[in-house]
Amino acid sequence: MAVCIRLKRSGRKHLPFYHIGIFNSRTRRDGRPIEQVGFYDPVTNSEEKLRLDVDRVKYWLEQGAKPSETVATLLKQGGLTTSLWSSKPNKKRKSKDGAADKKVEAKKARSVKPRKKGRTTNSKIRKEKKPV
Repeated sequence: MAVCIRLKRSGRKHLPFYHIGIFNSRTRRDGRPIEQVGFYDPVTNSEEKLRLDVDRVKYWLEQGAKPSETVATLLKQGGLTTSLWSSKPNKKRKSKDGAADKKVEAKKARSVKPRKKGRTTNSKIRKEKKPV
């Protein structure tokens, strides 16, 4: 089960209020969360626009939950560092022996072969029937 941290919209028309929750990635936008970890109120001008349960957010990030882009910016505002969720594997890592790199290059070379123009059966028949 893929788990993500995202917003759940509530509030009335033109006055949004968002609950920050832990969701299964397949649930709908306003579906039931696994756990609610905070809220975000973009409309109010009060001091408390954002409230996060930082301990629970850290726990879920350690378990592999991926925040949405908007939630990632809110987590930065809440004081969490990006190193908790942005540990992307380095895809361009070179292997020590170079054998794996040679295999990848050979596979790319095979997939980019130029197309040869072959004769179809219809073109062969047309060529034979040409008037002289």
